[in-house]
Amino acid sequence: MNRTFKTISVVMITAFLLGSTVRGQHKRETEARPESQTTAAPAGGNTPGRIAKFTTTKAVGDSNITEDPNGNIGIGTTLPTSRLTVNGVIEMLSGGGIKFADGTLQTTAGLARVSRDATLQGDGTQASPLGVSVPLILNGQSAPGGVIQATNTRQSGIGVEGKGGNEGIGVVGTGGIAASSGTAGAGVVGVGGDSVDGNGLVAGTGVIAIGGRGDVVNGAGVSALGGGAAFGSGTDRSGAAGVRTAGGAGKGTGKIGGIGIVAEGGSGLNGATRGLAGFFSGDVQVTGVLSKAGGSFKIDHPLDPENKYLSHSFVESPDMKNIYDGVVSLNPNGEAVVEMPEWFGALNRDFRYLLTAVGAPMPGLYIADEMANNRFKISGGMAGMKVSWQVTGIRQDAWANKNRIPVEEVKSEKERGHYLHSEAFGQPEERGVNWANEPEHMRQLKERRLEGSQRQPQD
Repeated sequence: MNRTFKTISVVMITAFLLGSTVRGQHKRETEARPESQTTAAPAGGNTPGRIAKFTTTKAVGDSNITEDPNGNIGIGTTLPTSRLTVNGVIEMLSGGGIKFADGTLQTTAGLARVSRDATLQGDGTQASPLGVSVPLILNGQSAPGGVIQATNTRQSGIGVEGKGGNEGIGVVGTGGIAASSGTAGAGVVGVGGDSVDGNGLVAGTGVIAIGGRGDVVNGAGVSALGGGAAFGSGTDRSGAAGVRTAGGAGKGTGKIGGIGIVAEGGSGLNGATRGLAGFFSGDVQVTGVLSKAGGSFKIDHPLDPENKYLSHSFVESPDMKNIYDGVVSLNPNGEAVVEMPEWFGALNRDFRYLLTAVGAPMPGLYIADEMANNRFKISGGMAGMKVSWQVTGIRQDAWANKNRIPVEEVKSEKERGHYLHSEAFGQPEERGVNWANEPEHMRQLKERRLEGSQRQPQD
């Protein structure tokens, strides 16, 4: 028994010494062969810093995962520079994603490539917002969305906000140019607004613009200039419209299409006069019916043009009436034939006449022949005397026949109980028809007026 124990002891000591010799030789070989950052794991062995794995069912060797003394993990690298450094492609299958420190989960593809230099500051948190040097220039193709897309998920948040300097512009949009000169290619919109559907409720506004307040002159909410030919050079061409609008389509019985432009003059504060809803410096053409509460011309007063205006009201009629007048001299028989333009009969019907003697009473004046072939005849006067005449006619051209103006009209169900001019009846502005047709828009306008009045500097 003692002999057997001695034999086992000798074997164990021999194996230990042999193992130490092998390990010492492996260590010297390892130290003599420095690894690069991307050296692959050897097939066997037990290298310090490498995570072990089973290389076969009965053997343990080095894996391709390392850990340095600071606890940094490396995959495919022996020199990790962060808590986790991966040399190679990271793949996440369906259902995976990346969760960030703020709790957000990224499950879809982000930017394909982000290049940065020292000008990019901050980490994107509220305490350290991103900051870049200006100007920031982005070039590339993006379809169908824009190069920059911003979505504010807050209920009433703003997607993109631009603020200019003291005299600068907040946002400038320049449309693209046609493919080449001489082709029919169209330019692209400079600034486009598209609101989100309201899911049966009130939908959002496409574009909202509010002018700034200045110590001397306030800024315009929207300033637009149509494209035109270059001064002094370039091809002759017509200028484009400064503003072009179209109301939305209406659908269903009793519904109407949207209004192209809704304008309301600014309110007057502290004794100021209310502003105009519209001002046109130049000619205005209306191809449809012009409906108004009243009308006038306003000119510089002929007798005091520097200090006064002179206004006259329009002549109103329940009919689409034209008025013609003139003065004619009677022949030796006390008669006269008045010739009208060749288009007169095609334009007018249902004529009315008025005759006035000039220079002396002529009680026998009368219309001898009514309008026919664009002429009528006056008789019963005194030879050589003058007669002032007036003829009216009702329009009968194609457009007028298709668009007769109803003299009396029942208000729509929505507009009943509301007024075109609620203030004239001593009613609040909410009783106006604009509030009946566009309550949300009018509410926003009122809120902005109130906000503006509250922000006025106190004297």
